[in-house]
Amino acid sequence: MLHCAYCVALAFFGVGLQNIVDSVVRSYGAEVSEPAQEKLLNYIRLLASTGITNRQLLTFGRAYLKEILEPDTRYTGC
Repeated sequence: MLHCAYCVALAFFGVGLQNIVDSVVRSYGAEVSEPAQEKLLNYIRLLASTGITNRQLLTFGRAYLKEILEPDTRYTGC
């Protein structure tokens, strides 16, 4: 039984996206919460639907995860 949006999406999109998300999370080098992983997965899924390459998915995924976890205060309105 699938328990979270992350698991459901992985079942739907297969191992390819799982490997990309896992690689991005591993490359971050710190603990990444489940909500952040779900946001990352949704972003990767959206990008993948446009037909970009896996290498680009990894690059954009890393940048997106960093922005989620370490937002630039110049652009957050704070």
